[in-house]
Amino acid sequence: MLIKNLFRHWTYQVFAPGTVVREKYEAFKRLLGHDRVVHELLAVLEDLYYNQRRVDLEFVVRTYEAFSAAVADMIQELLAMCPNGYWSLKDYHKKFDFYVRFMLAPPKFYFSPPFILPLDQDLCLDEEIAGGKAAVLARLKQELLLPVPQGFVITTRAFHYFMEANDLYPYVRQQLAGLDIDDPASLTDTAQNLENAVLAAPLPEDVVGEIDEGLTRFERVDAGLERGCGPFKLAMRSSGVMEDGDVSFAGQYLSLMNVDMDDVEQSYKRVIAGKYSPAALAYRIRSGIPDHNTPMAVLVLEMIEARSAGVIYTRDVNGRDPDCLKIYSAWGLGGAVVDGRVTPDMIQVDQNGGVTSIRTGAKNSTLVPDAEQGTCMADTIHAKRRALSIGTAEIVTLNKWARKVESYFKTPQDMEWCLSPKRELYLLQARPLKAREPAKKNQPVFSPDLSPICRGGQIICPGKAAGPLFKLNRLEQLKDIPEHAVVAAAFGLPQYAAAIHRMAGIILRTGSTAGHFASIAREFGLPAIICSQGFDALESGNMVTLDADGGRVYPGQISSLLSPSPGPSDPDGFSKSILMEKLEFIIRFCADLKLTDPGSKDFTPDACRSMHDIIRFVHETAVKEMFFLGQRKGSRKKGARQLISGLPMLFYVLDVGSGAEAGLCAEPATKSMLDLADLVCIPLKALFKGLAHPDICWDEATHFDWESYDKIVMAGGIISPDSPQFGSYAVVSRNYMNLNLRFGYHFVILDCICTQSKEENYILFRFSGGGGNSGGRWRRAAFISGVLEKIGFVTQITADLIDGRIIEVDEIRLKEVMDLTGRLLGATKLMDMYLKEEADVEEYVTAFMNGQYDFRSFIGE
Repeated sequence: MLIKNLFRHWTYQVFAPGTVVREKYEAFKRLLGHDRVVHELLAVLEDLYYNQRRVDLEFVVRTYEAFSAAVADMIQELLAMCPNGYWSLKDYHKKFDFYVRFMLAPPKFYFSPPFILPLDQDLCLDEEIAGGKAAVLARLKQELLLPVPQGFVITTRAFHYFMEANDLYPYVRQQLAGLDIDDPASLTDTAQNLENAVLAAPLPEDVVGEIDEGLTRFERVDAGLERGCGPFKLAMRSSGVMEDGDVSFAGQYLSLMNVDMDDVEQSYKRVIAGKYSPAALAYRIRSGIPDHNTPMAVLVLEMIEARSAGVIYTRDVNGRDPDCLKIYSAWGLGGAVVDGRVTPDMIQVDQNGGVTSIRTGAKNSTLVPDAEQGTCMADTIHAKRRALSIGTAEIVTLNKWARKVESYFKTPQDMEWCLSPKRELYLLQARPLKAREPAKKNQPVFSPDLSPICRGGQIICPGKAAGPLFKLNRLEQLKDIPEHAVVAAAFGLPQYAAAIHRMAGIILRTGSTAGHFASIAREFGLPAIICSQGFDALESGNMVTLDADGGRVYPGQISSLLSPSPGPSDPDGFSKSILMEKLEFIIRFCADLKLTDPGSKDFTPDACRSMHDIIRFVHETAVKEMFFLGQRKGSRKKGARQLISGLPMLFYVLDVGSGAEAGLCAEPATKSMLDLADLVCIPLKALFKGLAHPDICWDEATHFDWESYDKIVMAGGIISPDSPQFGSYAVVSRNYMNLNLRFGYHFVILDCICTQSKEENYILFRFSGGGGNSGGRWRRAAFISGVLEKIGFVTQITADLIDGRIIEVDEIRLKEVMDLTGRLLGATKLMDMYLKEEADVEEYVTAFMNGQYDFRSFIGE
């Protein structure tokens, strides 16, 4: 955090060049500042895309808006430098900006009636109005004629109207833009702020009126029972758009049971506020779904005080018996089954409707209605604990219904059901089931020659994992789970999804594969089992290996067990998420670069096809305007002059100092060509000392096709052809240097003050780009950062962009650091092309610190 704050306040300072102040130079300095910001923000966008960072879309929007504004500022400063040209750049910027903002804009939403819909109305079939859960229930009722509880849905239009009437959307966007779901404090604070804002806002009168009308239409539950005269209770369940679809949101949103009619309005706000709970925020963002794609509808259903309830899976989720259907059942309300708080009965039924196996669970507790809490766990009477909680007739009926629903939706189903005290069956929910492909027959099972701690576990999600064990006893401990830990918990709660990215695997003591967290584990590809045998022997801190395929846990890390079973590369499908689709579009219009050759006749504003092209054109043109003033016929201004350094690079110097502050000797005022002896600038002299170190090889490397490489990178790394367009440039005074050094597509930027005052001295370093692939560029970035840190810089890497800073060092040490920086730049000319393995980075850093500056000998080792 300290480093982050340091970088947040970095600015490129410019040493006051005495009385030499030019408007064009001032515009150029501002342009360089905007260029710095542009590349920082572009690196963030590229990092989000290429490294698939899990952030809310609002963070992307804010980053892009700042990026686009900085590009516009660059154009404005270029026009200040040369007012008579390049105005078409504004039109191209406006065009690209429109495309990207159109892609980032939220979908059109409606906040006009209907605010409620009965389940038997056609509009209730539309998920965009009724939400996922309600739309499916409406289909079960209307099209399959299956029994569901009576009720209605408070629509997404009511949600939009509520948010719009209270002006909550701007606040939501602001909060989400600053959210870091990997920071528990940020996640908790953001969720609390958003939930509080929703709960504090009043419901519009129009919405209240329609809800009241819906409540009056409820039929009497029992003969003679009028509304308000008896215990008529309601269940209020989330029905978010996209909920219960390919991304399930299983257990992430709030459901309220046993709600009194008088509490419906406040309960409605509690359910929609649950859209912003820590678990729901983390789950949605990790699934790559923008907030505006998940408006919330709320189901208001007759509360069925269930005799028993449970879940149906129409397929074996582990693929071992693909033709079987499984019914999970427990006494009381079904929440205890989906939350994993009881081990339910399990009945397996084949395709012909025959029961092939029955396993009764230890149902020691029952979830029952409670007047104060809504529901609570109560002890099950002893006679029922081992008794089957569902009868043969119900098994036959549920099997028939489940097959019908699966056939209708043409995909395996995960369904919830309940049985009333009068033994009336109801369906409560249906959603796609993520089932594993059937296992290959006769596939060998590897078992190490070691006694497991736990054995006989039930598979929730297959896979293997190793890590330190962490026993999770309370929700408050979620923030304490270390990275890559194997978690052990009594049962699986949906809230665990907020920390799932830190889990390597999970072991549950009780529950079933039908729980909400089980669904989430499968979505994220988290190896998971339910295993009571040996669970108490698990101790926090001990290294363990979880073999979920075999339902076992072993002590220590067993490499031979882990290696044969690599997990899927994209287990949660994030690469194909909505967020990644939008980022791909953004990268195409922001980061793609076509203008690679400033000397080409096509290097014009009209050839720009992306923001990056605009950035490149503006920077190149500004440099040309700034440093070649003296080459223009009739110009009276002193321009930049070429420095002959003895190195194969083209270098120009512009002295903005005067008198005692001049960066060049007084004598070369009339010389068109300078040499190193003409330099007075202290930091530039120190840098060239490093660049000219005798152990740095400036010969062309024979390992590469330079002709092809030059076409890609323009100038073969740091070595430039003769055109001034490919040169490097320095603005100098005696103690100040601002250097733009050619290094592939972009530049090394060095900004430095070196005086006798330690407090004033600093070096700012920036490196970005290269001609290799992204992996090579990022490995080179890691190498450069490693060396910079060794010589005293504080660094930050974003993708292949490196920022480094060193401050408050004395003059002697600063010159030493600048010398070493010159050696570093010389040593890394083509490192992105031949630094092949991440493991080699540390070896290269060590070699450099030991005086190795030519790494060609490392190639092919």
